[in-house]
Amino acid sequence: MTPDRYDAFARLAGPWLEEHRCCQFAIGEDSGREERAVYIAVNSDCMACYCGRTRPTRILAGGASVVRIHQHITTTRSKYEEWAGYWMLPLVQEAPDEFVDWLERTVTARLGLPRRHNRSRW
Repeated sequence: MTPDRYDAFARLAGPWLEEHRCCQFAIGEDSGREERAVYIAVNSDCMACYCGRTRPTRILAGGASVVRIHQHITTTRSKYEEWAGYWMLPLVQEAPDEFVDWLERTVTARLGLPRRHNRSRW
């Protein structure tokens, strides 16, 4: 994952992008107060490992991305051991569910990540 790649993904988000945050967050670091987002987990070499999305049905304390990352690493040992940080595309609250899902699928495909993690949603 690189700043140039982040910029390309931010352009895909278009008017639904809440804020341009072209930086890597450490695992456990709160990214803000976003509720809708697409996040990209990376390893210590900054290689993308996973792409996910958040569009919670209830208000979460802190940013939704850090909450989802925490859920992943506490339930899957390999993710805990591999993931070192994450990048995040925060989306406005009004972003439609279909768009959030489309952006996640598109980012996943452009990163060349396997879709097996999200088989039930596609």
